[in-house]
Amino acid sequence: MGCQISEKNYFRLALPLFALCIVIPMFSESMLVAALPEIEYEFATGGIYGSWILPVVLLVGAALCPFFGTLGDAYGRKKVLCFCLLIYTGGVIATGFSWDIWSLLFFRALQGMGIAAIPIAFSIIAEQFPAKKVPFGIGVLAASYGIGTMTGVLLGSFIINFWGWRWTYFILIPIVILHLLLIFLIIRRSKETVKKEVDWKGALLLLLSMFFFMLTLTESYHSGIFSEAVLLYAALTVIFAFVFVAVEKRASMPAIDLSLMKRPVVIILSVVAFLVNCMTFLYIQSLPFMVQSPSGLFLEERFVGIIMVPGSIADMIASPLSSFWVQRKGFLRPVLFGSGCMILSPVIFFLMPLSVLSLSVVWILFSIGMAVVSTGYLLRIIKSVPENRTAGATGLLHSSINVGGMTGPVIAGIILATFSSRFLIAGEMRIFPEAQAFSWVFAAGAVMALIVAGLSYRALGIKG
Repeated sequence: MGCQISEKNYFRLALPLFALCIVIPMFSESMLVAALPEIEYEFATGGIYGSWILPVVLLVGAALCPFFGTLGDAYGRKKVLCFCLLIYTGGVIATGFSWDIWSLLFFRALQGMGIAAIPIAFSIIAEQFPAKKVPFGIGVLAASYGIGTMTGVLLGSFIINFWGWRWTYFILIPIVILHLLLIFLIIRRSKETVKKEVDWKGALLLLLSMFFFMLTLTESYHSGIFSEAVLLYAALTVIFAFVFVAVEKRASMPAIDLSLMKRPVVIILSVVAFLVNCMTFLYIQSLPFMVQSPSGLFLEERFVGIIMVPGSIADMIASPLSSFWVQRKGFLRPVLFGSGCMILSPVIFFLMPLSVLSLSVVWILFSIGMAVVSTGYLLRIIKSVPENRTAGATGLLHSSINVGGMTGPVIAGIILATFSSRFLIAGEMRIFPEAQAFSWVFAAGAVMALIVAGLSYRALGIKG
């Protein structure tokens, strides 16, 4: 289905709808950031288990991105996009009614389907838009991350401050329903190849491998790196990963086309994507604690939005501009510039006294760097594969993005929980991180940024 719309009007109508496939999930995710300390307190959840609140969405998205990307190549991308958004809508509706931490995590896991839909939006643009408009479309979608984050942290921090975190979901319900309906009515049917057996086994094995990987990280804090539980979870991670590879090699339509991994540029871009998003969520998970902790700024939730909004605006501006920069100058220079901004970000944190201004500057620099690097590797991956494999390739890349996104909060949770103390606040004992925890967070981010710069330089001269 799809309305009969002229090419000119279709571009004008479809692009905002595809952008909303990113804006809405980023909006809902960033709205929740300021509420992390309050949710942990309401559900009596320790810092390390609370670190699952953000990445559980990305866990599902990371496992299913390549699967649904490949499924879209075979069965039609619009069909798969609508299915993903339908499940996502159900998750958004249910999350506001969560009664404990486990129901919250389950309903947020359903929202991972919205993350899984993102690479399909990129691939439909590459398929249906005129070639000269594809870079602009990709740039707009890249900027949508910043738009969603900006509006989410700004509105969410105030909503949480005055009405509570559940209302961040209640206000989204009519929005996600309307968006799904418009996608169904307006977006044109996409191409499909010969239908083959669906690789549910591969998707499930990948999900299990990632799940036990997160358990390995989490349990290493509680029981020690060489405890029996950690060794068991690590072994299960490796076992499911090996079985996944074996299944993919035999599958007629694999969740991940392992042949793409034979391209050095795909491997490098996947690692870069992992590190960039690991840094992003490392900082996002930590920021509300920096703002609200007595050892930090000791301010209300709304200041999280005040700090993050300038960086989100910078992201929104830098993404489309960097798409033209990449088109004119190639991949290397923009990504090295972006890597430099991400390196400078923690340097500023260590040089300036902790304040709303210093954290805003830190987030602006990081957001510019993240936007430029992200736009660069998205454009490069699309150019590196055949047209009929763009959904699978962008799905593979977004899987790396989401694995990084789910790893960052767990690393932050371990650091924050390791360096935490009890504070008496308004007559109640609350647990918050100490100041040294924030230094360790930015030290870890600096190391990741240096690696991104090195890998980007390594990408020089790689063809394909």
